[in-house]
Amino acid sequence: MNIMNLSGASPIVLILALIIAVFLWIEGYKLYRLAVFFLGFITGFMLTGMVAKFIPSMPVSVLIFQIAAGVLLGALAFFVLKLGLFIAAACAAFIVLNNILQSLGTAGMIIAFAAAVVAGFVATKADKPVIIALTGILGGFAIPSIFIAILGIIPYDTGFLPPENSFIWLAVKVVLSAVGIVIQFSKDKGED
Repeated sequence: MNIMNLSGASPIVLILALIIAVFLWIEGYKLYRLAVFFLGFITGFMLTGMVAKFIPSMPVSVLIFQIAAGVLLGALAFFVLKLGLFIAAACAAFIVLNNILQSLGTAGMIIAFAAAVVAGFVATKADKPVIIALTGILGGFAIPSIFIAILGIIPYDTGFLPPENSFIWLAVKVVLSAVGIVIQFSKDKGED
């Protein structure tokens, strides 16, 4: 399962997601609070959706519960820095490791989840450098995935590109992440 599967998203959503990912990649530290709100929202939304699958009948739409849980977790992440750091680090670790360990299937996802929890706890012990690294990694991994999804809706032959889960795209994601981190650290030094 690819956590960044955006194949069903509309073109407007993809373009907005790309813009947000680029800003996160370059200006992550400045946008950190906003970024953790969105990460908290997505986490709460997805977790509620997973739990709702095990409840046979619900009187209210699952979507309402998902939105409420997303807003609640997003707001908590926004206002409680340590929780925001935990969520951001856990999301970044899960996305990166899930991309790398995709070939292992469910075992890879379990390993990615366990490492994400550990990364979340470790991140709560640091601040600015962790935020810069996390936002650089999240942006660096999101940009190519969103770009690939956008190419999928353009009526042009993209058969010359490697498949999304290839080593080439993974290398692009890692390089973009490193570049984003370097850009943010250099901007940070220029502002001191």
